[in-house]
Amino acid sequence: MGALNQHIIIERPIETVFAWTTDMERAPEIMDHVEKTEKITEGPVGKGTQYNEIRNVGNRRVQTTLEVIEYIPNTSYAVLSDQNGVQISFRYEFTPQGNETHVTFNGDIKTRGLARTLFKGMIVRMIAKEELLHLSNLKKYIEKNTEGK
Repeated sequence: MGALNQHIIIERPIETVFAWTTDMERAPEIMDHVEKTEKITEGPVGKGTQYNEIRNVGNRRVQTTLEVIEYIPNTSYAVLSDQNGVQISFRYEFTPQGNETHVTFNGDIKTRGLARTLFKGMIVRMIAKEELLHLSNLKKYIEKNTEGK
């Protein structure tokens, strides 16, 4: 288990939740700090797919490349970000519960260099807060946009 752990129940079938969660180009509609996410590799989404993401962090635009490192339809999805001495892996697990889906989020943070290592606790807290809000926003977004479908 990683440094960040959250879970939520989304009141939609697993196929819907997985499809909407793994559509990274929707991130600006779901996450407050994401301005743009663009797929930069060809072909269908799967292990090795890469995205260019731009976030507004503390009034600074930060660009990073995200890489899908695990993609098992309707089961799990993981993405890796490695930037400026901070490597973050985000992993989502999907479990059906009738017509609902239990989503578990695990994030792991690794740091390189003295400065990043000294501030690792602060980085973990900042990302944990954002990801908790992300899961809540994801739930609202999916349930609103798939109502009656």
